[in-house]
Amino acid sequence: MKTIEIVIPTRKRHAKLMRCLATIPKIALDIPLSVTVICDGDQSTYEKISENGQVNKALLVKNHRGAVYCRNLAFKDVKDALIYATDDITFMPGAIDEAIKEMRRLFPDDDGVIGFTQVNHEKFSIAGVALVGHKFLSRYPNQQLLFPEYFHFSCQEVAYLGEKLGKIALAEKAKLFHYHPSFIRSEADHTHVEARARRLFDNKLSNERYAKGLIWGDR
Repeated sequence: MKTIEIVIPTRKRHAKLMRCLATIPKIALDIPLSVTVICDGDQSTYEKISENGQVNKALLVKNHRGAVYCRNLAFKDVKDALIYATDDITFMPGAIDEAIKEMRRLFPDDDGVIGFTQVNHEKFSIAGVALVGHKFLSRYPNQQLLFPEYFHFSCQEVAYLGEKLGKIALAEKAKLFHYHPSFIRSEADHTHVEARARRLFDNKLSNERYAKGLIWGDR
């Protein structure tokens, strides 16, 4: 693991995105970090961040395609490790360093997933925000880490595969704060409402796949 690309989809949340980006350092331990932001049907944010020094690469998806499509679009070009994140979080100081330490300790061949701890969220998914080694990523077709038929809620299958293979762990010291409307009402916005509207579809698909024993990336 020589570089880490941080992939963040966003939609009409410029201020929240800037809050998140402000907590991402240029380097963690001895590893350079780069940031790729995918603007999901969001021309305005794309134009604002294209010349922002905190963003190394900005991609525009002209039509609203959802977080899964946006993430997979960026994942295919990742050359080493990645962190997939959301625009409504902030990384606490040293969080990425701690995730790297756990990857090196548990999966020195980079074949693993390290989840970040969401300090204000009691029932967060271990794969909600995670560091993924390139060897783990490479087992997916075209490096599409997320099952393409999901729209927004998709990371559960990363956790399922990681657990099945013994390739996932939570880094308790790799902490972030999630500004989620479920526990911070003032954070509610139209983008959140849009995502929630897709939840029933994603949950139904997830339940169907789980009942059939299907896990994306499982060969």
